[in-house]
Amino acid sequence: MSDRERRPAGRAAEALRLVSVSKAYGAGDGAVTALDGVTLSLPAGSFTAVMGPSGSGKSTLLQCAAGLDRPDRGQILVDGEEMGGVSEAALTRFRRDRIGFVFQQYNLLPTLTVEENTALPLRLAGRKADRAAIRAILTEVGLGGRLGHLPEELSGGQRQRVAIARALVTRPAVVFADEPTGALDTRSAGDVLGLLRETVRRHGSTVVLVTHDPVAASYADSVLFLADGRLAGHLAEPTPATVAERMTHLGDRAAGRRAENGSLTEV
Repeated sequence: MSDRERRPAGRAAEALRLVSVSKAYGAGDGAVTALDGVTLSLPAGSFTAVMGPSGSGKSTLLQCAAGLDRPDRGQILVDGEEMGGVSEAALTRFRRDRIGFVFQQYNLLPTLTVEENTALPLRLAGRKADRAAIRAILTEVGLGGRLGHLPEELSGGQRQRVAIARALVTRPAVVFADEPTGALDTRSAGDVLGLLRETVRRHGSTVVLVTHDPVAASYADSVLFLADGRLAGHLAEPTPATVAERMTHLGDRAAGRRAENGSLTEV
């Protein structure tokens, strides 16, 4: 299926664009440059993994691209609209309408049922929760029979499936997944990654996966590599072996720099 065929009606052809985005933490001699003029473009209906050694900037890239942190310089556009230069309240609405999140630790509310957790983004946005649509999404992720269960009654893989359903319920332009399989066993991780890939194929969703795992990255259409806050390469049609080989080279380079300059903190 082409990118055009995957793209939902009304969506821009370009789901995410960063233009010369930079971000530093600290000041003076102690400042650490997390992102250094990053420019990239991701089409709608794509599944992209972002990888890099410790200190490469991948976590900061996700934070800035998802509107959870503000860059020092540069432009970020989601679904054709620029994110920067708005109030915190407007930024919250922007994220709520256009961005979905899947985190490693699920971030489900323990007192809400599966159905209620899934509907939460709609309720926070003041939008009517269509129960039929919510149940359809939960059925799609394999939880149609668990609507009334609480998170503590689910396995880790099932909780992450709820998190994915919750991320998709608003039909966002981009879903950011931050190490979504880090707390799962191998089988559950494969199920979750397959589900993310299926949302791209079936619904034209755009997924950005930040991971350290070459196997997880191999589920994506392509992999972007970061090093020292800059783009350090691109790999189409990744396999675990090709991703691991590229990461080994980047890791060796990073280790050499740490030996020269002292240890770096993950950013």
